[in-house]
Amino acid sequence: MMSPFIWIILIIGVAIIAVIVTLVYVKIKTVKKIDYMLDAFEDGETNFKFRENDSLNRSLNRLRGIFERQKVANEQESWTKLIRVLTHEIMNTLSPVVSLTDSLNKEAHIRKDETLKESLDIISESSHHLIEFVNTYRRITGIARPMRQKIDLKKVIEKTIKLNETLLSEKMVKVSKQFPEEEVMIFADEIQLSQVIQNLIKNAWQANSKNVAFQLRKLSDKTIVLWVRNDGEPIPVEAQEQIFIPFYTTKEDGTGVGLSVCRQIMRYHKGNIDLLRSNSTETIFELSFL
Repeated sequence: MMSPFIWIILIIGVAIIAVIVTLVYVKIKTVKKIDYMLDAFEDGETNFKFRENDSLNRSLNRLRGIFERQKVANEQESWTKLIRVLTHEIMNTLSPVVSLTDSLNKEAHIRKDETLKESLDIISESSHHLIEFVNTYRRITGIARPMRQKIDLKKVIEKTIKLNETLLSEKMVKVSKQFPEEEVMIFADEIQLSQVIQNLIKNAWQANSKNVAFQLRKLSDKTIVLWVRNDGEPIPVEAQEQIFIPFYTTKEDGTGVGLSVCRQIMRYHKGNIDLLRSNSTETIFELSFL
């Protein structure tokens, strides 16, 4: 029969072996995850996410988010510069044409030359439509960098809702709020954030919503999330991946600029806006502030 001392030694030995095996396993698993992430970055892929809720995965997912935002920011900056150059050149070329056409149109009106007047009307109308189109592009590329200051996000949301109170009442839309009791302080541009919230409210009543809900949560000291939920007509499945692309719209009279501008504003604030889901029950947009 083995003595208690030997049993203690055996138990300690087994425990040490178990710890070593666990550490080796964790190390191998960690190396595999990091290798996978690095391979994905080299291939330009950032749409993966580690699902286990431990400190390593949270750190890796946070690092992935940083790379993703930087990649998108670089791409967006390149497109913004290109669009600015193109719109500038188009306006420089088009403005004299519009001015000359309007002058000739007045002369044709004085001379009562109906044929010439009709032709000039077509040129003038087409030119003005093109200028309006170019100016829409300028709305996207002309967003100023945010003038940040310390603000209470709760108050910004409440103020924006108050500004839209009359319209919401006319559309018979009820608004509900679920906020933390304490202040939710962030460094942000109040006017720009109000523009984002107002656009989501507008989208809700345009989708014939009867209820709009704001849910604000502090996930940590550094991460704040705002959910904007409505019960209106869902966004078509085939459109859900496209709604943040400039000029893509599912509305007959829409410009397709609103959500694109919202995403650009959020990214200027080092945050993001995403569509979490849209179905027959609800549509939820998530605004994240990091």
